[in-house]
Amino acid sequence: MRDNMTSGSQEGVTTQCVQLLASEGRTFINTSGTTSLASAGFKHSRAGLVVTDAQHRVLLTNPAFETITGYRCDQVLGSDIHSLLADQSHDYFRALDQLSHSGFWQGEVYCRRQDGEIHPELLSVNAIRDGDGQIRGYVRSFIEISDLKSNESQLQLMAHHDPLTGLANRSLFDDHLQRALNHAERTGTSFAILFIDLDRFKPVNDSLGHAAGDEMLNKIAVRLTQALRSEDVLARFGGDEFLVLLEYGSSRETAQAVALRIQEALEAPVKVAGKYIPMSASIGIALYPEDGQNASELLSSADSAMYAAKHAGGSSHSFVDPAISYLLQEQLTIEMALSEAVREPESAFRIVYQPQCNLATGRVVGLEALLRWNDGRYFNHKPRECIALARKLGLAIRLDRWVIGKVAKQRQAWQATGSGLGNLPISVNIVDDHLHPGRSNRLPLDQYLRQIVDDASWLTLEIACDSLVSQPESTQHLFRRLQRLGVNLALDELGDGHINFAYLSRLPIRQAKVNGVLINNLANDPRSQKLLGGIHRLLETLDIQCIAVGVENQQSLDAMSLEGPYLAQGNHLAVPMFAEHLCDWYRSYHA
Repeated sequence: MRDNMTSGSQEGVTTQCVQLLASEGRTFINTSGTTSLASAGFKHSRAGLVVTDAQHRVLLTNPAFETITGYRCDQVLGSDIHSLLADQSHDYFRALDQLSHSGFWQGEVYCRRQDGEIHPELLSVNAIRDGDGQIRGYVRSFIEISDLKSNESQLQLMAHHDPLTGLANRSLFDDHLQRALNHAERTGTSFAILFIDLDRFKPVNDSLGHAAGDEMLNKIAVRLTQALRSEDVLARFGGDEFLVLLEYGSSRETAQAVALRIQEALEAPVKVAGKYIPMSASIGIALYPEDGQNASELLSSADSAMYAAKHAGGSSHSFVDPAISYLLQEQLTIEMALSEAVREPESAFRIVYQPQCNLATGRVVGLEALLRWNDGRYFNHKPRECIALARKLGLAIRLDRWVIGKVAKQRQAWQATGSGLGNLPISVNIVDDHLHPGRSNRLPLDQYLRQIVDDASWLTLEIACDSLVSQPESTQHLFRRLQRLGVNLALDELGDGHINFAYLSRLPIRQAKVNGVLINNLANDPRSQKLLGGIHRLLETLDIQCIAVGVENQQSLDAMSLEGPYLAQGNHLAVPMFAEHLCDWYRSYHA
């Protein structure tokens, strides 16, 4: 480095350099006023500016250069500017030979400050040519981009890592998985995927709150990380699910050993919110290439294997079972078909009606509307499974309300033709999701009914007994509002589930249907007969009508008549019928 320069000599160099730039005739007009303005701009620019000769020796720097690098101009004057560049500036050094021809380069470089710290800069280099086109020097302008690079790194981290646990996210895992597939296909090797699902996480989240759930997930993530090798890829798939990629030659035995280590790591209870919570996991293992040829197939196989482990009781691991994979694939197909059907219910579903009879008078006293899915491949004879699946998919409320609307229109049609069917009460089954306002963003049930009917006294809504095990006040309020509309309420499946009779006594229930399994045993089981009689008398004391359902033969009907209910429903009395067939049947039945 050269000795310090006087301020006067530096001013002279500045003027000479500005005149050098002006000599090109492209940027400046060579007047004393413009030269002074250019000199001021050189000094006050917030970008670092360096003028070098053709051999890249420093002639002049501006104050921003010192601010960014820590070097004063006199400390670098005459030095090769490249001495400040760090080894990481590969792109610049590769383009250096071409700079004399192109006259311009721009890109990222890494420079070394006076204190030795290396930092990134965005650098532009422009050649200065004389009238003959010969390069007389270079002007370099640069800005420090440490903050930008830091933000970029943070964005990259956020884009590829789970914000809660810091583990790889699905996107980053997919990248690793694709590289593993490419490598395995190229080398003929294998690898494994582990799909991990925590067995009892939801109760923790529901009972202790989301903050405790997040704390649990973080501590589980630490344990999983410690149980794996440094080369294994651990990712959070979402919720309480994690993925592990065992790359490069992992065998069935290797994958099983890792699964056992994971289960061992989760054996000790996890301290969350001051409580020690037991935790375990179900782990599904899929191997390439036997369990899948691409990422989608492998993840699906590992997922099905995980469900097999969970169905076996949890706290275990399972390899892919082709039979289970087939069943799960079938289940997915059915779910997709049902979702499509609910979107277009008019073409996908039909409603049948089963008469309810008074055994004492022999007359039809009501109807139950039952849903049938037109697609013969799925649930044609298992409507309860259809409803259960719709509930799982969050579609049951929408389907229930479509049924109620169709039944209301059918009743109006019967009334318009003068049919006696238009005067009968009609029962419709609904899921208990209607009873819990927080489970749906739809209108409350009573408000929906006000929109479609003026008089709801003909409508009976049936709710499964198990739905009333808990005692939420919201349910009582809804029942009272429905009662004010004239809606009758009935219990379904009595005798096949739990029932809180103390709670039942406070609800405006008017009917209860005894489960068909009990009715079918009446002919051969005297104790079932006495049980039916006891249920009938108990319901009478609560002023609740008892209806026996599932009467399938004369023997059951005869046995039932000895003990109680005079209202009955079943295929022995009348099978479920479409509306057009029901009209003919009703006329002939009451002829």
